[in-house]
Amino acid sequence: MTATTKPPVEERRARPRPIRFSSMETLGFSNPSATWTDSPIHVPVTPNARRGRHEAPEPEEKTVADWDPQDFGVRLTARNVRWSIVLVALVVLSGIGGVAYWLYQRPLAQAEASLTSLSAGAQSLRDALPTLESFASFLTTNQTADSTDLFEVDAAARALFDASGNLSGSGSELRSSAAAASTSALDAVRLAGGASSYRLAVTPILAAPELETDPDMIELDEAARDFGDWQLRFEDIRTALPEQTMTATTQQLDILSGDLAGILTRYMDALREDDQDAAIGVLDELAARLDVVQEEMVASLEEIQSRVAERTAETEAALSVVLDN
Repeated sequence: MTATTKPPVEERRARPRPIRFSSMETLGFSNPSATWTDSPIHVPVTPNARRGRHEAPEPEEKTVADWDPQDFGVRLTARNVRWSIVLVALVVLSGIGGVAYWLYQRPLAQAEASLTSLSAGAQSLRDALPTLESFASFLTTNQTADSTDLFEVDAAARALFDASGNLSGSGSELRSSAAAASTSALDAVRLAGGASSYRLAVTPILAAPELETDPDMIELDEAARDFGDWQLRFEDIRTALPEQTMTATTQQLDILSGDLAGILTRYMDALREDDQDAAIGVLDELAARLDVVQEEMVASLEEIQSRVAERTAETEAALSVVLDN
């Protein structure tokens, strides 16, 4: 077996080196499918290429002028359109439009409904006014009016007042007229109702008491008890009367109440002295005093009738403004 020795380094360096085919491949000379163009692509040689490694060329950055024209319709419909999104967008836009239209129409609908309610309330109050006038006409007569007749007027006036509060700011004139009509009607109802209640309460005590005047027909203690019973009913009703209703009549009743003690004393003295004429005179004086109170009450009732008529006329005038518009 013969041992081989390596040639010296200088000899190895002096030998010619063969061409490395890998470098030729990197330069593209060994690719038979490569085609030449007028504008060959320059591929820079990187350090890795010099060492025989393949590295993909970096793409060149294109400018706006390098973009090729594309068919817009084909590109849009074929690739980028998603019909589900389009449909959803259309539904959302339709819903937004519907809500916006509803919000736009809502104030108009509310104003129209408020105006309709106001007109209906005004007409109801106008229809109820004759009931109020008829009720007030009974105040100065011996007939008794039904207080429930005022409930219809009161309810209609309150309904109209509530309807006027719901009217928009553009109808300020109508709202003011409706409120004025309601206020006048309610004031008339209050006057008529209060006067009727006052008359019904006071009328029984304005009748002269039927007391015995013959000393031989009654004992003194019994006569005092009968007068005291009438006086007690008188005082109970007088003290229960409202202060702000028919004050002139109430003042006459207060004056008479202060004189009842003296009238009772003179009545008892006449019976004790067997003076029937004197007892009759005392009771006649009491009846005359009660007649004065009755006349004062009638005068007050006539005044209230006039005030009710004025309030009714004001109500009618205000209702005309509402119903004529």
